Amino acid sequence: MAAIGQAGENLVPLSGMLNSRNHSGGAGTGAIMGSKNLKAIAVEGTKGVNIADRQEMKRLNDYMMTELIGANNNHVVPSTPQSWAEYSDPKSRWTARKGLFWGAAEGGPIETGEIPPGNQNTVGFRTYKSVFDLGPAAEKYTVKMSGCHSCPIRCMTQMNIPRVKEFGVPSTGGNTCVANFVHTTIFPNGPKDFEDKDDGRVIGNLVGLNLFDDYGLWCNYGQLHRDFTYCYSKGVFKRVLPAEEYAEIRWDQLEAGDVNFIKDFYYRLAHRVGELSHLADGSYAIAERWNLGEEYWGYAKNKLWSPFGYPVHHVNEASAQVGSIVNCMFNRDCMTHTHINFIGSGLPLKLQREVAKELFGSEDAYDETKNYTPINDAKIKYAKWSLLRVCLHNAVTLCNWVWPMTVSPLKSRNYRGDLALEAKFFKAITGEEMTQEKLDLAAERIFTLHRAYTVKLMQTKDMRNEHDLICSWVFDKDPGDAANLLI
Repeated sequence: MAAIGQAGENLVPLSGMLNSRNHSGGAGTGAIMGSKNLKAIAVEGTKGVNIADRQEMKRLNDYMMTELIGANNNHVVPSTPQSWAEYSDPKSRWTARKGLFWGAAEGGPIETGEIPPGNQNTVGFRTYKSVFDLGPAAEKYTVKMSGCHSCPIRCMTQMNIPRVKEFGVPSTGGNTCVANFVHTTIFPNGPKDFEDKDDGRVIGNLVGLNLFDDYGLWCNYGQLHRDFTYCYSKGVFKRVLPAEEYAEIRWDQLEAGDVNFIKDFYYRLAHRVGELSHLADGSYAIAERWNLGEEYWGYAKNKLWSPFGYPVHHVNEASAQVGSIVNCMFNRDCMTHTHINFIGSGLPLKLQREVAKELFGSEDAYDETKNYTPINDAKIKYAKWSLLRVCLHNAVTLCNWVWPMTVSPLKSRNYRGDLALEAKFFKAITGEEMTQEKLDLAAERIFTLHRAYTVKLMQTKDMRNEHDLICSWVFDKDPGDAANLLI
């Protein structure tokens, strides 16, 4: 079932539809359903999924699980030095280690421990997103990691915090990535703690994400909250809100980091209460409505990528020109992780450049972070590969947060992955002869159709000058600071 909340019913542009708690589709889909007076869509299945070659499917699955798969974003080395691992990287999402527990697990704490590759039954321990996203204070509240149906990479936090019931939301819940941590970022002085250091961030975000689910709001990949911060810190609200409305909003709660401010803020957005609620119309709309001008678009901390009002998503900090090209091709934040999964794998630069040469014809396809070099043919191939793989994964319903299997955690494979695995699974499931080259061509057709449809809707063929635009701050940014854009 996919359902909308009050935000969709009230035609809020930044609204979504919810399929299950913490699983939603955004980008205004809630408002589209609401405009049709459609509250929910229910689908009841009556048959299983036909598999052409079950034995081959099982063999491929075992191969993937024991030799190829890593952690969230297919990071293939642990975040801490471990006895089995040749390499480690503190930024890796393979966070399992000795002494790190699911602190609120049923029956008592469960240690994540050292999880060397090879054992399929322990893959789900590798990723620990509540601590990764929210810090050590989240450990005591974490029940387990969960995820999308049947996915072995458990990237969804599941927490139990009895205290959040005081704010009128369920004590359980969780999410991953931005939805896990964005809600308390609006507090200029940080969220107020309750009992332990930094527990205000954990508690405040569980309240926020449960409210987001209930109302069916969408954060535009964190841009909603950055827009709020910009408008508050720059005095925009004081300028555009009617005096009576401005006076009734509890700005003192905001300054104090009081979670009750989040409750009131989200209620106003979902129910279109007052001028403030237009914040959920989206960045392009508020820039026009509130006359924000170039100062808004060019403000680096606001992280707006496009003058159409969508934000960065692994852009110029992610292989420079590669991430930049990828982000220009779509009509919202690009939701493409093909390149960032490779960049963030945790393997040393020398190995990554060797893999880049094998894939794109030259080591010069891959730059060291913060040490970017001019564009070249290999980088163009790298960018094209990134785009086509996300189109393919969206079409065949594979997760681009894990796929493709570009690299491997196994030293015995020289850390090489298997980029033909999609084609192998496709053949096993459908029975249709398939090669990776055929799938790449299908993905290219999908991408071409997407661009053609954009041309049709915009009524212009000049994509370079009218669509593929970048906000000015990107060109003024010190390359040495680029890494701080990574989300």
